Amino acid sequence: MLTIYTPCITERITFVMNVVFKTHLGVEYRLTDSADFFAEAPAPKFVYAQEQFHNELFICKNPIMTETEICRQAIEISEYEGEPVFFQAPHPAALLPFDIFAVVFYLISRYEEYLPFEKDRFGRFPATQSLAYKAGCLQKPLADILILKFAEKLQSAFSDFHYQKTKFQYIATYDIDNAYLYKHKGFIRSAGGVCKQLLKGNLKECRERISVLSNAKPDPNDVYAHLRRLQQKFNFSVYYFILFAETDVNDHGLSPKNKHFRSLIRDLQQSGTVGIHPSFASASDAGKLRREIAGLSEVIGKNITCSRSHFLMLRFPETCRNLIRNGITDDFTLGYADQPGFRASTCKPFPFFDLSANQQTTLTLHPFACMDATLKRYLSLSPEQSLPLLCTLIDNVKAVGGTFVSLWHNESFSPSERDWGKLYEDLLEKWVKNDSLIAH
Repeated sequence: MLTIYTPCITERITFVMNVVFKTHLGVEYRLTDSADFFAEAPAPKFVYAQEQFHNELFICKNPIMTETEICRQAIEISEYEGEPVFFQAPHPAALLPFDIFAVVFYLISRYEEYLPFEKDRFGRFPATQSLAYKAGCLQKPLADILILKFAEKLQSAFSDFHYQKTKFQYIATYDIDNAYLYKHKGFIRSAGGVCKQLLKGNLKECRERISVLSNAKPDPNDVYAHLRRLQQKFNFSVYYFILFAETDVNDHGLSPKNKHFRSLIRDLQQSGTVGIHPSFASASDAGKLRREIAGLSEVIGKNITCSRSHFLMLRFPETCRNLIRNGITDDFTLGYADQPGFRASTCKPFPFFDLSANQQTTLTLHPFACMDATLKRYLSLSPEQSLPLLCTLIDNVKAVGGTFVSLWHNESFSPSERDWGKLYEDLLEKWVKNDSLIAH
């Protein structure tokens, strides 16, 4: 049992201690503000304070961990064993030259996203505004790396301190923004699509659309049998995040009333977990979010508990609060659209800490490292150019025993995107088959 003394136990300290010791290291610990209790406790133990206590091992605490307000922090980047760190420790006797708990807390609480920032055109926090991007470590799970270095320090200090190394896992997730490219959209919408392409002179797409509507060819987005074959071949579980909203400017899926769409959703439920893909419009309309979740729950016959927001619309803390109010327990939105990398500098799931309310919540956030659309649209990379980048991300996740969550859209497996589909299958060999590491 590890004993930790700190003069003032706060919500922030309690939260980050749980993340570091329970979630990451599998270590049983007790946190006390009693100096007498700590003095009598056997090793392993350490002090978390601004000053050393009776020459005991200690981590020098940064003031951010006892604050309750949200304010811009004085952050200066330095280096520790080849990794960028901040919240430096001024005390020479400290075990580390920085406050490991304050660094982890700042990164995973998304503290910087509560501060004023320059939004992108959709009102999102861009990767390029992040501390990790500016420090050149966005593609590394920095929090996980530093936690493991800290654990090794404790192990060197105490021979009877032991921690558990987590194992690499892979989770496949698919965003279904548009279940079918041409089929099941009704006469008016289909005819309008044909006329629009004719006016553009796009005869190839017109011929393809007519072939699909006449059942001469399969719909390009109808790749679900192929996804099931991949699942059976590599034996992993999957999540399908379904856009279940009426058509809007940024939401172009099928109508929730469409019987073919509803049938597909029930079919997908047989081979994976169905979650909600909250529409772009629902990001600013709590009532719409509630109706979408309720409607999808009615289709599958049970409560929806997981989500990933369309367009990755994640605003702290509003998005998370709305999800919690609607019974969501697990959210997979934590990543960037404009850059690959780790938005919270971790590749392991963790509970959402509501910084404004200063409390841990019931919502678990599952980070992802890269989205297919980021590679194709934001960075304009080819599948060949994307391969080494994805391999680097995977290797970085494996190095810390994390979870690699892939985000792929169904249209990336269509015939016109076959090179992207092949890239995915090639990477499955690396993600799953070669290591036999599967997340169920």
